[in-house]
Amino acid sequence: MTIPLDNATAELLLAVAKRQQEERARKMPCEKDAIRQLFEAHQRLEELGWKNIIYCPKDGSMFQAIEAGSTGIFECNYDGKWPNGSWWIYSDGDVSPSYPILFKKA
Repeated sequence: MTIPLDNATAELLLAVAKRQQEERARKMPCEKDAIRQLFEAHQRLEELGWKNIIYCPKDGSMFQAIEAGSTGIFECNYDGKWPNGSWWIYSDGDVSPSYPILFKKA
C-alpha cells in the first residue's frame, strides 16, 4: 500500500533527519571520534557475551548474529566447511547470505 506524502509531512521528515545528522556530527565530529565509538561499542558487546564471528559454531547450529551497519540481532548459522562456507541470516521467513561481525549462542 502506498500513502501519498504531503509537503508538510515531507518537510517534517527532512527536519528530523537533519537534526539526527547534526546530533551524530556533534557526538562524532571526525573519523577518529567515530572509530573510537565503534571500538567502545564493540568492547561493550564483548562484555555482554558477544564473540568474534570467526569463533561461531561451524556445525550448522543456530546462533544470534550482529551485522555491521544494522541494529538487529538475527538468527544465523554457518553452512559449509571452514573457511570456505557461508553465514546465513534468517529473518521474517526469509534466508539471506550475510557477513556478520559478532555472534552469541542463543
